[in-house]
Amino acid sequence: MGIDQLEMCSVAERLNTGVATLYGYVRGRDHLLELVAERMATRALADTFGGTWQEVLRGHAALCFEMFKSKPEMIGNLIGGEKSDREVAYAVNIMAMLENRGLSHDDAADLYVEANQAVIGAAVMLVRRNILAKAGLDQDGNAISLPPGLGDYRPTLDRIVRDYEERVA
Repeated sequence: MGIDQLEMCSVAERLNTGVATLYGYVRGRDHLLELVAERMATRALADTFGGTWQEVLRGHAALCFEMFKSKPEMIGNLIGGEKSDREVAYAVNIMAMLENRGLSHDDAADLYVEANQAVIGAAVMLVRRNILAKAGLDQDGNAISLPPGLGDYRPTLDRIVRDYEERVA
């Protein structure tokens, strides 16, 4: 159904139950999104990203970006929130997947950090893009022109992967 369309009524309908019944299990949409994020992270812990380190890194980036896109307040939680055991386990697991595919521990850690920086930066810019798009006009009354790549982590991630591949070639 996609995270963007995730609403209590549509989930209840898909589960063939009532919204009131669903509220017996979840507190609301935010809680539902937290549960989806946990499930996505659990799947990542099961190493479902594919065969190469590049696929692991791209899968990790896509997963994180989708969570930040669907729940932008999670970006703020990174800054002011406490780290959880699940978060630490996830990071250790992703780096282990990278190492299992031939990267050194240091390279795996560097790539993990660089990918996260690209994803978090893009997620912040996506939030800003949405705010600016809703504003519509600048202070002079001109339509705000936004770069098409604003809020897209993929070009930066592709550059990170390419640079690493060239460095070790």
